[in-house]
Amino acid sequence: IFLFINFAFLVKYLSRVTAYFLVVSFALITIFYFVLKFRNKISVPKTSEKVIIYLVFFLFLVGSGFVFNKIPVETLNVDRWSVITSFWDNFFNDEYVYFANSTMGNPPGPMPFYYILALPFYAIGELGWYSVVGFFIFYFILKFSEKSNQILLFFLLLLLISPFYLWEIVTRSNIFLNASLVLFSLVLLLKTFQDENKKIFLNGILIGLLLSTRNVFVIPYIVTFLFVLKSKQISFRELLKIGVISIIVFIATFLPFVWNHFSDFFIMNPFIIQSGFLMPTELSMICVLISLEAFWLCKKGNDIYFFSGVFLLLPIVIHFIYQIIIHGFHETFFNSRADISYFILCLPFFVYYIIENEKVILKS
Repeated sequence: IFLFINFAFLVKYLSRVTAYFLVVSFALITIFYFVLKFRNKISVPKTSEKVIIYLVFFLFLVGSGFVFNKIPVETLNVDRWSVITSFWDNFFNDEYVYFANSTMGNPPGPMPFYYILALPFYAIGELGWYSVVGFFIFYFILKFSEKSNQILLFFLLLLLISPFYLWEIVTRSNIFLNASLVLFSLVLLLKTFQDENKKIFLNGILIGLLLSTRNVFVIPYIVTFLFVLKSKQISFRELLKIGVISIIVFIATFLPFVWNHFSDFFIMNPFIIQSGFLMPTELSMICVLISLEAFWLCKKGNDIYFFSGVFLLLPIVIHFIYQIIIHGFHETFFNSRADISYFILCLPFFVYYIIENEKVILKS
């Protein structure tokens, strides 16, 4: 899946610069395949690991700054930066935020906390640095999970040469960042559920805030809580407490933006926008219901990350099929009738699953 999504990005964007885009895409993704297959044969001296990691950080920051300086965001056909900008422009002009429109005429679809996270980068005038944070969050997740520097270095470098992530940086997108935050919350949840003090209040707040980014992230939490209930790591009463706190926090994130605009909220809100611009609500609900299968599918803790990725991938695949049936493949894929970037939602979960199973791979 990781290779296929990178291949899809290569095909779509190389098609704009060369007639041989399929050949080049196959060649590059073949190299990726062999790098992944023989990753255990790639190593650096242990004494150099930390130095190389810090060097990677430095070069990444310098390279990102160069890209932001040389590629004006206004010249790109991606308006995620503009959606954030128009949202906060409306807010500071005392206008209803969900009536905002980007430079491409798109309304702000994500939930409020998505924009709150982006506010510091809106304030400094470069939302590209918001995208860069995703790389460091993923690094922090690996450090928090006590992965070796060898594993850290390989997967950080793999991330930096992945077409989907290069696209994120250039276009100032932030899907990988948001998905990585949810991944971190799952890692943290599982860690706290193994202790007597399950930090009910803290976990409830964290889940409520992250659900207030994109509603599709309800899926990884369904997968996780079904597993911890099944494995008796948490009681139904504790789960209910976390759920109530999450809902209260989720609702609270809307209040600053709908205050004095309650009537407008019922005309336009992220629930209406997301059901209108992506899949019909009925199909979205079917995907959520399918994720309940995780109760039987998850056999061990690591399965949470795999099936979170699978059930996040499913709505996007259905969305693409839905659009292809209506508009045809060329219009859907090459002319962006469906947004290829949403495939990125599942990738942090799949990559982390691969990393979690690295010891098993080494033994085999």
